[in-house]
Amino acid sequence: MLARLRPWATVYGWALALAAILLWPVSGSGYLLARDMVFTPHQPLDLAAVGASSAAPRAVPVDALVALAEQVVDGAVIARFAVLLPVVLAGVGAARLLRSASTAARLATCGFAIWNPYVIERLALGQWALLWGYAALPWLLDGIAHARPGRWAGRALALAAASITPTGGLVAAVTAVVTVTGLRRGRREIAATVGLAFAMQLPWLVPALISTASRTSDPAGVSAFAARAEHGGGALLTLLGGGGIWDADVVPGSRAGALPWVGIAVLGGAAVIGTRCLAELAGARLVRCVAALAAVGLFLALFADLPGGHAVLTGLMRHVPGAGLLRDGQKFVMPLVLLAALLAGAAVEVAVRRWRSAPAIGLLLVGSLAVPLVLLPDGAATLRPALRPVHYPAEWSAARSLVRGGDALSLPLGSYRSFPWAPGRTVYDPASRLLRVPTVIDDRLAVSGHLIAGEDRLAERVVAAVQAGPEAATRLAALGIRWVVVEHRTPGPVPVLMGLPLVRDGADVSIYRVPAAVAPARAAPARVAAILAADVIALLVLAVLVGAQALRRPRPAVRRAEEGT
Repeated sequence: MLARLRPWATVYGWALALAAILLWPVSGSGYLLARDMVFTPHQPLDLAAVGASSAAPRAVPVDALVALAEQVVDGAVIARFAVLLPVVLAGVGAARLLRSASTAARLATCGFAIWNPYVIERLALGQWALLWGYAALPWLLDGIAHARPGRWAGRALALAAASITPTGGLVAAVTAVVTVTGLRRGRREIAATVGLAFAMQLPWLVPALISTASRTSDPAGVSAFAARAEHGGGALLTLLGGGGIWDADVVPGSRAGALPWVGIAVLGGAAVIGTRCLAELAGARLVRCVAALAAVGLFLALFADLPGGHAVLTGLMRHVPGAGLLRDGQKFVMPLVLLAALLAGAAVEVAVRRWRSAPAIGLLLVGSLAVPLVLLPDGAATLRPALRPVHYPAEWSAARSLVRGGDALSLPLGSYRSFPWAPGRTVYDPASRLLRVPTVIDDRLAVSGHLIAGEDRLAERVVAAVQAGPEAATRLAALGIRWVVVEHRTPGPVPVLMGLPLVRDGADVSIYRVPAAVAPARAAPARVAAILAADVIALLVLAVLVGAQALRRPRPAVRRAEEGT
């Protein structure tokens, strides 16, 4: 037993070591706040968290999960687990798919799965929840390919973990269905997998279908979020190397030099050397499934740059509900990044089998550990500004206690902020997660010179109301706004707040109260009931599958031995 555990202890140890190097800044005290990553002491568990507010349900159900956890544990602790676990699980999960390979091969796969442009750029952008989808993929594949008949807990947990965001859920759902079909499982298992995948999407799918927000997206987002070329090889080679994120500010500086070309050569060589071995280690059918998913993901990521692709996406954004999920297509290369890591491990396995002497194995082991870090030497440095924790000004605690009843509007206009107490980064407005009341934020987004229209129709009306001069108080009250919270020391326009008495004047946060009678803002009961029912169904399905496997009695060892013969 111990002999079997030792190699896996090495893999887990390597995954933890890489995660510790990447995430070292989070060891300081404070809260993680950078771009899309917003952790606060106690995020409110309100209608917005489950997707029942007027805003588009983009952070559903992850906001509800974080809010639930923060009812009992401080957000600073939740944040550390939220970013650490997917990084470690991505590496270990990829290595599990090569369980019969040498330790050197598994360590190589683990390293490439963790230390790559996709993981680092998404973390730098604050999209930690999307990495849960990436980390869930190898566990989902393993749960389908290697689980005993009737054992569904593994794939259910992987699907649930990926589905905390819509994009992760869609990729995982397609992966599950393609895999059971490609492995030629029976119709009953395929149908059950489709049903399970659908059930895990309900917590975000139902809010999206019945949302009051605009169901179409601004076509300007096609250009703003298109995959970028990070070096002279163009978007295609950048995407093949796992990069291509739309935000140039989060790209490691080494991606502009010669190292990306070396990385492409290494991965190309790994594909030539390791493809046949990977089919032997993981199964030819499973590898074909992953390759097909990788090809589709690459096509989606590159689609805006293909002839006619930009026009097609623009039309979809303008006319097709939900097409906004296709923006930022680079996020869909996660199966390609996983395939590259598996090929790297398989190539190392070929070398291990060819050169069996102890010195050669030692060199291969060192090389398998070092190559990912050499190809992206500034990975940890890129994450340092984003992952350095911050402390919220004390005035936010006073604002949280004062602002009660009715809704609030957060100013300045715009959804992102830049504070001196959170240096070196732009951040999504934390007001909605710091205040106890529903908070309206201007959801228009400025990206690379493009002003992308928002989708929250209430926010659009509230922004117009606060700029209405003498009529502002009356119009804000009619929309359910009782409070206007102004954040200082951050760029952005603040309208003249005529007729709104100042309740609290602070250096970081000022609070105004709407003096008119405020109309109560309530979500439609049927809408809330439908969303909660979707959440309950998903939780019940997950609990039943996990509980059934946990309660199942293990078969006697003698019987297992007889079956093995």
